[in-house]
Amino acid sequence: MKALKIIALGIGLLLTGCTVVPAATAHRACELLDIAVSEAEMAEAWYLDAGQVLKACGVPDAEATAAHKACYARRVNDHTIDCEAPDVRTD
Repeated sequence: MKALKIIALGIGLLLTGCTVVPAATAHRACELLDIAVSEAEMAEAWYLDAGQVLKACGVPDAEATAAHKACYARRVNDHTIDCEAPDVRTD
């Protein structure tokens, strides 16, 4: 039983090491996601999740921009939705 706990702890430590990425790689991933939010045509939920990640990356107004993009994605199926928000970037 004790051996199983030690093995499980060892595997957990190894997997934790696999999830750590260099800061430069994380920064590039944030930049890539920011570009995708600006350029891609994705589903509403994708934009909302991406906005939360970009907020964690430190991108200014990430959640508001993502919500604006999500509104336009939702509008594809419902043209009665008004997505105008002059204070939100839409690039």
